[in-house]
Amino acid sequence: MPVSLRRRPRMFAALGVFAVLALAAVFRFWALGRPGVLVFDELYYVRDAITQLAHGFPTSWPDDDPTMAVPFTDEPSFAVHPPLGKWVIALGIAAFGDASGWGWRSAVALTGVATVAVTMRLGWRISRSLGVALFAGLFLAIDGVHVVLTRVGLLDGILTFFVVLGALFMWRDHEWVTERTRVARGGLPVLWARPWLVAAAAAFGCAAAVKWSGLYPLAAFLLLTAARDAFVRFTVAREVRRTLGLTADLGAHRHANYAVAAGRSLAQAVATGLVALPTACAVYVASWAGWVGTPGGWGRDAGWVAGLWKYHVDMFAWHSTLSAPHPYQAHPLTWPFGLRPTAMYFEALDSGLVQVISPIPNVLITWGGVAALLVLAWWAIRALRRPATLVRSRPLAARGAYAASFVVVCYLSGWLPWVLTFSRSAVFQFYAVVLTPFSALALALVVGVICKRRGSLEETSGRRMAVAVFVTAAVILSLAFFPVWSGAPIPEGFWRWHLWLPSWG
Repeated sequence: MPVSLRRRPRMFAALGVFAVLALAAVFRFWALGRPGVLVFDELYYVRDAITQLAHGFPTSWPDDDPTMAVPFTDEPSFAVHPPLGKWVIALGIAAFGDASGWGWRSAVALTGVATVAVTMRLGWRISRSLGVALFAGLFLAIDGVHVVLTRVGLLDGILTFFVVLGALFMWRDHEWVTERTRVARGGLPVLWARPWLVAAAAAFGCAAAVKWSGLYPLAAFLLLTAARDAFVRFTVAREVRRTLGLTADLGAHRHANYAVAAGRSLAQAVATGLVALPTACAVYVASWAGWVGTPGGWGRDAGWVAGLWKYHVDMFAWHSTLSAPHPYQAHPLTWPFGLRPTAMYFEALDSGLVQVISPIPNVLITWGGVAALLVLAWWAIRALRRPATLVRSRPLAARGAYAASFVVVCYLSGWLPWVLTFSRSAVFQFYAVVLTPFSALALALVVGVICKRRGSLEETSGRRMAVAVFVTAAVILSLAFFPVWSGAPIPEGFWRWHLWLPSWG
């Protein structure tokens, strides 16, 4: 085959990836400095980033002026979140200064574009389909919640990047383990050397160093990995028993021994935890290097170990009692549908126009993603009801069922813990930004199946045309909502047109 023909698929793939990333960049960087004042919780995180950059730890400000007209003081302040997210914000400030919103939002916007790239890579690794990868990136690039949360200097967009990066590394760990798992004489071996697991633990350690909620995905993936290992071992034992027959001495065959399978499953779960948890912990503690290495930080009077412990006790106490009512608090059960967006900025201008920043969802992407997740859950449950078939058709992998389970667990890990949290009522819709990459990925996987060539040519063309209409409508809808996501000056009537649900106002 001529070289030029072999290069064409790679060229088209590169062009597709570039186009998606360019669209993601436009949605996140266009007019990023607007408005030129702090919005919503930027009042805390941006000011912490500025003082952390100056001192190595956060210090106080004399007032709550969003223009930051009065400079900060040298008095240490109590920050209720770990420092890594604010160090990321500080990178943009170091590069562009703190005189405009571009400085304190640019690093977050860059992590937003990087999240789109990582989501595409994860989509490709799971499906080995360029179309699925591009759809996943496109759906996230135009997702209203993700767009807004990566256009403001908050922590949640940064958290989302590290969570998706950890998910990608966990999938690579699954591939790595699958490729190297062979049935040995004594049964399936316990694996300790797992470089992708170490990388995933480091990524989740970074996520926890942005917000403690980054620990939820780490716990969920460790449980999923343990469940996968146990499933494979018990299914192999069951298949061996079926093959040997009722007359065989099953106790003499370690492959067929359920007790051995249970013991090896437990040993592998312990090994996985001993590899992952210390790595995540070390990365998390390292994120406090500025506070540890610089005297004068809040609670730094005693030794750094005792001081850091006391700091975390106080942080936990603050988070566990956060129950003051807020007009935009939203119950986690409403998050998947975006029923109560957190309005972050509203300003009535002298010209009669208004500026608004609100993470109102693109309903085609958000609600379509929920429907796709339900489809994936159904696929996984249906496949897992026939474990023997999975093992016979592709031993030790069960790729399709595990892929569906993986994406669903990714989503649930960022949502279900909040549903089960009863100690604080002040929770907000924008926390759900961590769900958006996995919602986009689920939607892309389902769309990829819909577009798959099967049946007659007319049927396949009809399904693909329906997908094209859906994607076009989703892009147009995002363009229509972008002024509300970006704080553009718009007529108030135009703003009111976007309030499709009463709770969006």
